[in-house]
Amino acid sequence: MKRILVDVTQLAHWTGKITGIPRVIDELAKRFYTDGDHEVVFVSWVKELQEFCEVDYEQTVVLRRGVIYRRAGDDAVPLAVPPASRPSRHILKRAVKKGLAVTRRISPAVGRRLEAQAKQIHMQGYRKIVFSTDDLVFIPWGEWWDSNFTDRLVRAHHEGAALVQIIHDVATTVWPQFYEQVAVNPTTYNARILPIAALVLCVSENTKRELVTWLKQQKLHVPRTEVFRLGDVLDVAKPVKPTEQAFVDAKLKGGDYIMCVGTIEAKKNHALFYYVYKWAKLQNIVLPKLVIVGRRGYGTENIYTIMANDPEVGSQFVFLHDASDENLTWLYDHCLFTVLPSFHEGWGIPIAESIARGVPNACSNTSSMTEIAEGFVEHFSPYSTDECLAAILKLLDPKARAKAAAKTKQYKQTTWDACYKQVKSYVETI
Repeated sequence: MKRILVDVTQLAHWTGKITGIPRVIDELAKRFYTDGDHEVVFVSWVKELQEFCEVDYEQTVVLRRGVIYRRAGDDAVPLAVPPASRPSRHILKRAVKKGLAVTRRISPAVGRRLEAQAKQIHMQGYRKIVFSTDDLVFIPWGEWWDSNFTDRLVRAHHEGAALVQIIHDVATTVWPQFYEQVAVNPTTYNARILPIAALVLCVSENTKRELVTWLKQQKLHVPRTEVFRLGDVLDVAKPVKPTEQAFVDAKLKGGDYIMCVGTIEAKKNHALFYYVYKWAKLQNIVLPKLVIVGRRGYGTENIYTIMANDPEVGSQFVFLHDASDENLTWLYDHCLFTVLPSFHEGWGIPIAESIARGVPNACSNTSSMTEIAEGFVEHFSPYSTDECLAAILKLLDPKARAKAAAKTKQYKQTTWDACYKQVKSYVETI
């Protein structure tokens, strides 16, 4: 193996807290960075150039100073010193920006054209990746919405590079109704890239089964496909109580709420919570407040508005969109238990994280959620209000909850180091 090219496009451009799939990319990238067994180059897709270019991992990902691209001739510049910080280039950059700003005020159209030209000239200095035989391209997600990204990977394959693709789920093929209908989607990307991949890594046995079934149905070549387990350890120096206004207004102290973690999107089935709380209200059953931790995703505007504004149960739902790892750890440690009612999960990190921290969990009995912590969780049908309510009421019983919490001590955690070790062992067999 000549070198491993690790695609960190999504991680480099990610804004906000690193959760979900970006967390997986981040944890693996950290370990590629510190592992000295192979030559590792971090790359990001530059759509304007339609090329992969080398990025300074430390500046871009570790220090998060923006996307800092390496430039031709910068070999002598230490990793810790971004090229743009050198005085001559810094002064020149300021002068150009000032000139463009003046031009934009005088003639906006000319200013925009000159700015685009200046950007193109600047990008031409990026260190573009030239693929060759024995290169391995590690793609932990992929810019599937950009057909040029897919085209470039196909060319890289023809140029001799081996492609390794992580598949986090195939939900768009199983549940297409929950996703925005676009001309280019993950299914289109998978149909072109997976058949030519040297290795496909799936995050669960269920995801592998669904993927292989789909490839066969499409009469596409089934590449070598392996399963690796994601880490479920949240390492933070100190848990911190959330200060988001919604949490402050809820006046929660700990031990007085249940929690759901995950992007607020239709596939996650947050609507079930609404029906459960309404049904409980009709039966005069008092449920604790539900803290929902996650950013807002696609297609949830209506149910979000309904849940938040219902005069009977709206105050029971506490939405937190900007929780840090420190906040999330505090929330895990102080909740009664967690619930995940998703229709489908590629894996379901919140389930594993919850059990790993000794917090009981109730979740759906579908897809990968039955293999994460078998025997440690309460399962219910994501289609049944009664089953979900029954699971919640069971864990609200102090004796049942204490028994479930005690059982979590038998759970064997998976560290991110162990996760990386699995990935590395597969990669090294190519």
